[in-house]
Amino acid sequence: MSESPQRRISNRKGKLVSSYRRLRSHQISVMNEPKKLICLVSKGCHDRQQSANQSRALDWLASRKVPHTVVDGNDPEQRHERDKLFQISGIRGNYPQFFFKFQDGQISFFGNFDKIETLNETSGLPLELLAQHPELETWEKMFGSVVESFH
Repeated sequence: MSESPQRRISNRKGKLVSSYRRLRSHQISVMNEPKKLICLVSKGCHDRQQSANQSRALDWLASRKVPHTVVDGNDPEQRHERDKLFQISGIRGNYPQFFFKFQDGQISFFGNFDKIETLNETSGLPLELLAQHPELETWEKMFGSVVESFH
């Protein structure tokens, strides 16, 4: 009788591990698909921290030569696009926000400034440490398949 609970725990653990591996495999394949990066910013942002974060993030993208499209949430002509992105992220009025647009037209929320800052910090880790922890996200993993256009 004592064998049965252990087996059930092992089976449950095995199912969880299997489920996690499938999910992670899907996430990795999605990250390898050609995609465009959309940066939602507000050029009229009066919050100093948000404004500084926007500048830093865009500077990092430019220095790493990551192609991206900027949507200015303050531009009346881009209001429809801004609202669509707000709906996808579930976050209104907080800048910057980052999205991936895939070839099929689907747009997914990638993250905010904190996510980009974490990538920046992680990418500076020694290669040996990154090799020991393949689950860590880096600029190369996240933005390596970003394209300027789908041709």
